[in-house]
Amino acid sequence: MTIGDWERLGDEELLRYLVFRIRRSRRRSPRTGVEIGFFLLDTRDWVNVIPITTRGELVLVRQFRHGSDRVSLEIPGGIVDREDRDPTATAARELREETGYVAESVQSLGITRPNPAFMTNTCHVFLATGCRLDGDLQMDPGEDLEVITLPLAELDAAIADGRLDHAIVLAALARWRALGSPGA
Repeated sequence: MTIGDWERLGDEELLRYLVFRIRRSRRRSPRTGVEIGFFLLDTRDWVNVIPITTRGELVLVRQFRHGSDRVSLEIPGGIVDREDRDPTATAARELREETGYVAESVQSLGITRPNPAFMTNTCHVFLATGCRLDGDLQMDPGEDLEVITLPLAELDAAIADGRLDHAIVLAALARWRALGSPGA
């Protein structure tokens, strides 16, 4: 059997918030012809940045996450703002704001889809190399961040023991590794 696209029959916006909206999308199955409603979450694209210092360390941030109700260890990232000229600019900005680090080079590693079952956005993954501390953090009002560095030699242990457990962070690290860990 060949899997095909579902016919879009219509959309109804249910809720709109600052950074996302929820809608019900009516679709028709190409296999059965049955109309089914799906709930979708629309939000702007995101970036995740894998920052590697000149000393061979990964720059990470610790922050409280309301969904898990606990502090999470992550790579820096954020929403692509409308005024950013492209996701690369967002990656450089988020790295600087969330960590105080700047990079000699920022290169795209491609995209991931955070949860294509119900989310419509993409997450752009970037590698930032030659990172060095350049100033203080510039946190948003809703952020409390702590910056730490992790020697790359300890990355596997941090994943294995659960210190790094954020799914989108793990996806970014897997993409980086699948491309041969450039910059490592």
